[in-house]
Amino acid sequence: MKRSRVPDAFNSRRKFRVTRTSHKWEDSSISASEVPSDTKAALLYLRSLVNVEVFENRIPPIVFKQQVYSIVKCKTTADKHINDLREKKEIKLFRLGKESDTFAIVFTDDYREHVRRTVPDSSAKDRFLDTVLEKTSDVSLDRKTMSDLGFKDEEITQLLHGGVLNVRDVGSWWIAIPGAGIFMKCFNKGRDALLRSIRKCKYQKILQQELEERKLASVKKLGIRYHIHDIIGAELVTRQETTSGTMLRLDE
Repeated sequence: MKRSRVPDAFNSRRKFRVTRTSHKWEDSSISASEVPSDTKAALLYLRSLVNVEVFENRIPPIVFKQQVYSIVKCKTTADKHINDLREKKEIKLFRLGKESDTFAIVFTDDYREHVRRTVPDSSAKDRFLDTVLEKTSDVSLDRKTMSDLGFKDEEITQLLHGGVLNVRDVGSWWIAIPGAGIFMKCFNKGRDALLRSIRKCKYQKILQQELEERKLASVKKLGIRYHIHDIIGAELVTRQETTSGTMLRLDE
């Protein structure tokens, strides 16, 4: 999937709309642009920033929950809508990263296609897609749940080897994204490079437009806008509107 052509999330001048069936943005010149305020629209916009071809299609489009907060200003509203989408099985949440409250979001259709493409065929894989994906909205599973869904120990081992499960504790597992390791390595390098760039600025602050124009090798794969949404939503920087434009100041 190539990165969709979308307007700047903060400075665009054209309105855009979501086509629900294709999970893509489409430009529309009806009126002046506005940042997507609807949570699903925000997720679709952030999804469009991820070019999976750069990763040789080894990952699905991955969005972080905190990135949504950079667009939907009320966290309570965003969390409620995200939970609603999860309960409807439109999205899946995954624990990624070292922090206990760091969650990644993948659209269910994207995740299903990714598992079909990357995990070796087996009865365990088929059952995983038919039960875990279709019937649960949890981020982790315990042994009783797996047994109730019909999984034997050897099938759980197959799912671990396939990368759709990671060990959480004895007798419990995180639902996982195959290939997430290469994504997280790239994500962490990009975040560190962006924060380091801001730290070197006078007073540790910079106009967002100026930051977007910087050529940083470590952010190239995911794109600088993807990382900017991350550091704003994770509250690693403070965003302030000035007469010169949006200012980002490092919070340390």
